[in-house]
Amino acid sequence: MSRHSLKPVTLKYSHAVKGRKNYRDDYQYGVYSGNAFDRKVKDGQVLDKSIHSYRMWFYFLKLGLELEQQNVELVTRNSIKGYTPGFLDEFGDTKMRKFIPATEIVSHKVKVNKSKYKDWSLDTILDLEFDPWWKEHKHLFLDQVGKVLKPNDIVSSDVDVFTYQIDKRRRMIDVISDLKQHYKDNRVERVTREKYSINGRLRPIILQNRFNALVLKLEDNLSNDEILNHKNNYIRSLKEHPHQGEYGRIIFELIGGSKKSFGAKQILLSVCDGYFVKHPTKTYLE
Repeated sequence: MSRHSLKPVTLKYSHAVKGRKNYRDDYQYGVYSGNAFDRKVKDGQVLDKSIHSYRMWFYFLKLGLELEQQNVELVTRNSIKGYTPGFLDEFGDTKMRKFIPATEIVSHKVKVNKSKYKDWSLDTILDLEFDPWWKEHKHLFLDQVGKVLKPNDIVSSDVDVFTYQIDKRRRMIDVISDLKQHYKDNRVERVTREKYSINGRLRPIILQNRFNALVLKLEDNLSNDEILNHKNNYIRSLKEHPHQGEYGRIIFELIGGSKKSFGAKQILLSVCDGYFVKHPTKTYLE
């Protein structure tokens, strides 16, 4: 049984995402360092983040729904007890090991807050892949980019937009300066999305690494070595990882996380509570 849950898990709907065959080399030479994960403007609308971020949100939510069906409790902190290893001090004398008192195991039941996802058609997600679901729900995440008003257009009364007239004879640098001054004088602040906003920053590649590590460890069919070196490239772009070769430590970092840097289990529990990538107040470690 996986040490990451209190009981065995069998996944039917959620699976690790296969990586590109040559992804590690592509990333090394910059193929995916630029436009691949940029926000795309289409038909006058734009996403706040790249579509890959929303794809990973979908995958984490789908996993949460499946684990909830099985009444799974995730272990976010295992019990620790024993002694620290002995060591030699600067004079060559052996120092005694220190006793570590036993700590309690910390676990959280996986339960999706349905009220946070009223518009997501939750009852269909387990049976759907991301692309068909996205086709019907992408409007939930799209913002309007700036546009030129035509003579007969009506000025919007939407509180989230404002209309600004520009003299085309002026230099672009001066127009930008005017806009900055307008924002400053009127104390215009960026309005964040009230619903379905992404909190925190994490590259889609890293999100996928963490998701895959969690899924594969819950399934408990592969060793850490096999996960990190699998032919399907489940864990991507780790050539420069500072703990290269320490398979257990790398997997722990991907899944376990800390108060500052969320691992896959913390991201999953945050998603279940309605937040992606990071819950604003909870760490799930206590």
